[in-house]
Amino acid sequence: MFTNLRSKIIVSFSLLMVVGAAVSTLLVGRNLARTLGVTADRSGSAFARTLAGQITEPLAYGDRLTVRRLLTRAIEANADVVYAFIVEPSGAVRDHSFPADAFPEDLLVVAQRVDPASLRTELGSVRDLPTPITEGVLGTLHVGVSMAWVDAATFDGVRYVLFATALATAAGIVGILFLASLITRPLHGLREAAVRLGKGDLSAGAPVSGRDEIADLAGTFNNMADQIRERIAESEALGEYVERVLDHMESPILVVSESGHVEYGNRVLVDAHGPLEGVKCCTVMSDERPCNECPVPEVVSTGQVVHRDYRADSGRSYQLTYVPMLGRDGLRSVVERAFDVTEQLELQERFQRAQRLAVAGEIAAGVVHSVNNPLDGVRRALDLAAARPDDPERLQRMLALATEGTDRISNITRTLLGFVRADARGHTLPVSPGTLVESAVNLVRLEAHGRHVIIEVDVAKDLPQTRTDPQGMEEVLVNLLLNAVDACDGGGRIVVRAAMSGDESLEISVSDSGPGVPSHLREQIFQPFFTTKDASRGTGLGLSVARRVAEAHGGEVVLEPSGGAGAKFTVRIPIRIGPFVAAEEVGDD
Repeated sequence: MFTNLRSKIIVSFSLLMVVGAAVSTLLVGRNLARTLGVTADRSGSAFARTLAGQITEPLAYGDRLTVRRLLTRAIEANADVVYAFIVEPSGAVRDHSFPADAFPEDLLVVAQRVDPASLRTELGSVRDLPTPITEGVLGTLHVGVSMAWVDAATFDGVRYVLFATALATAAGIVGILFLASLITRPLHGLREAAVRLGKGDLSAGAPVSGRDEIADLAGTFNNMADQIRERIAESEALGEYVERVLDHMESPILVVSESGHVEYGNRVLVDAHGPLEGVKCCTVMSDERPCNECPVPEVVSTGQVVHRDYRADSGRSYQLTYVPMLGRDGLRSVVERAFDVTEQLELQERFQRAQRLAVAGEIAAGVVHSVNNPLDGVRRALDLAAARPDDPERLQRMLALATEGTDRISNITRTLLGFVRADARGHTLPVSPGTLVESAVNLVRLEAHGRHVIIEVDVAKDLPQTRTDPQGMEEVLVNLLLNAVDACDGGGRIVVRAAMSGDESLEISVSDSGPGVPSHLREQIFQPFFTTKDASRGTGLGLSVARRVAEAHGGEVVLEPSGGAGAKFTVRIPIRIGPFVAAEEVGDD
């Protein structure tokens, strides 16, 4: 309909100003109504809090006559307040400012609200402001503030704004008519220069005449053409520089297309395999990872970075990284990097062995301390049994005590062995977090039931499987659950939750309703042999073992800050889908 640029500008700007005027009027009206509503809320809330303070004492003593008198007088003293009534904690209306039989039916629904709300009632437009009386112990005071004056003020404000906006719109349309005639004339030369530049003619330039904005635009266009020429030269130089950097890196780097063909290989690969462009990547990376485990299609489809750990048949260990990128043809490609970490893993294993040797002295001291008490009890029980061998009942009781002591010694040695081996991850398997949590809870549920402790499980849906040592992680959760059961001894509640933390971590938390961990002990509870329990109920190694197992998986166990009663321990481990290199089992020697 409008083929002329001038006509399009006039019509478009006219419609834009009309629509802008309507939107501005609507926004001003809403903002004014909201501002006045906030004012009404503040004054009404202040009035409600004052009235709640006045009626607290007579309400507590059951002086309903005084309460009714205070409600009625408050309404008479404040013209904006249209009602006030009290709702008991049970939900029943107790006292109100209406005549005895004139309580509006529609306010019975309002009585169930706990948040401020704008309502349409028999009394008109009202803002209901519920206010707890002494933290809600005596009930809730509902005060209704009339919003009639807000509606009237908003209407007047919108009317004035609409009038002013209409005048401004008319003036703007007149200005647009003049502006359109100035814009269309000098644009033809600029258009021709843009067409030439778009076709690749980097020498193209727009004619500059005058000093107005169009002339400035033409000058800017010419500057842009100059900058494009400079950027192209810089990009070519930068490409050469990046290629030199990649060629000097020691680890192999490939750029692979979606079809699996090599688009680029750095100097390390070229020296080893010759020219690579167009070659299938499996012929280049066959040792670093099998082709059937290549995640290039997954990276192309999801656009996510993928990390893999792989041990080749040669015994070398690699960290493989796959990063999506846009290729030269505009299609998605994948940058594949293989980093040999064999030496780093060997050093890490040596360091872990050194750590285990470093705590050997501490473990020995713990053995002496932890085993000496039950061993002394066994010796005393045997001595007492030997003193009176002809007393079967006494003999049976002493043997039972000796058996209990040996069981405690056996439990201590198993716990100490777990502490020593905690940082050696066993064989890893794909495990569902829900299955892991359910297995640990089932092991503890009978003990919790015997102590009247309720365990609740909340596992998020669609959690991905992760490769982990299920026995080690189950031991972590069992230790945390047993500590929670001990904290809730005599009755309480434990909540176990599993969910994602970010995109690459699994978070499992164990919360209890016990007394919590004192602030001065928060830094000590993870130390080996530290315990707040008596000697018959703990060795002080449970949390230390849990932390070491989690750290062996690249994660952590933390005690979350607590604002009140109860404690919350959280286990975070990275989600790993690819194959792990199973750690060597620790021997018994």
